[in-house]
Amino acid sequence: MKKLNTKYIAFYLTLVFITLLSLNSSAQDIEANAELDTSDALIGDQVGLVVKLIQPKDVNVQFPVIENQLTDDIEVIEQFKIDTTELENEFLQLEKRILISAFDSGHFAIPSIAFLYNSDTIKTNPLVFNVNTVPVDTADVIKDIKGPYEAPISFAEILPWALGGIGLILLILIIIYIIRKIKRNEPIIRRFKPIEPAHVIAYRELNKLKNSKLWQKEQIKEYYTELTDILRKYLWNRYAIKTLERTSDEILQSLKMSDFDNEDAYLMLKEIFYISDLVKFAKFKPLPDEHKKCYDHALRFVDLTKLIIEENNDPDNQGDNNIKTAQEVKNTKPLNN
Repeated sequence: MKKLNTKYIAFYLTLVFITLLSLNSSAQDIEANAELDTSDALIGDQVGLVVKLIQPKDVNVQFPVIENQLTDDIEVIEQFKIDTTELENEFLQLEKRILISAFDSGHFAIPSIAFLYNSDTIKTNPLVFNVNTVPVDTADVIKDIKGPYEAPISFAEILPWALGGIGLILLILIIIYIIRKIKRNEPIIRRFKPIEPAHVIAYRELNKLKNSKLWQKEQIKEYYTELTDILRKYLWNRYAIKTLERTSDEILQSLKMSDFDNEDAYLMLKEIFYISDLVKFAKFKPLPDEHKKCYDHALRFVDLTKLIIEENNDPDNQGDNNIKTAQEVKNTKPLNN
């Protein structure tokens, strides 16, 4: 019984030894290393600490968790993600960059950083971090304290002054303009000529057409084109009917839909448009009496539909004027042409 126990003990010891040997062999294939960007820095400088690990692909090594303090004197400013690079012979290189800084001068030891592999640990090499103070030039002459720093002037500070300057210039120009107008005995504010009434414009254009004697010169189409254009403009100014790009029928239909209620004037206008369309589109040649008749109808149409403003002489209602059509005004004398 004792011999059997001895054999089992020897077997288990051999198994443990082989396992440890295997772990040690695998651990020998893993390499950990640490290095600084520079081992000498000034107080407050940020220096990079690079931790590297080379391992087989099929091995799982745990990176250590690094806190905000690497040591009591060295602070961790920032940690970056692990960068993995594939190497030859089925190996990987894992690299982690850590930004560190120290706020006191001295020679500080960075201890080895341990990686956990199964029940074993793989450690990096220890480092020394030298932190120096800012050198002071004692040979230099002591200088006076510098005055306050003058910040540049911003746009918001300049804007009120710029607007004030522009306003002052405009005021000066206005004063000069007023003085010149007074010296020349001219009105300071120019009054624009009021828009003429629709019938005044139509009378003037009809009189101009009459003096041109187009139909007497056998320019029949031009005569009717000019005559209908005068009436189209009059309807636009008098009734706000869009006439310049519409046919004669469309104009007459729009006139019917407005507040127009003079049937005699409507028939006159309809006859003018009818004869004019025949001349312009069917090469119709009316008799000379028809030319004069169309002109008289156009003149009569304006007479019957023009607006007349009657001034109110009643002292109790001063300023109130009556607006009537020519047909509504009694004893209105017709225009002699």
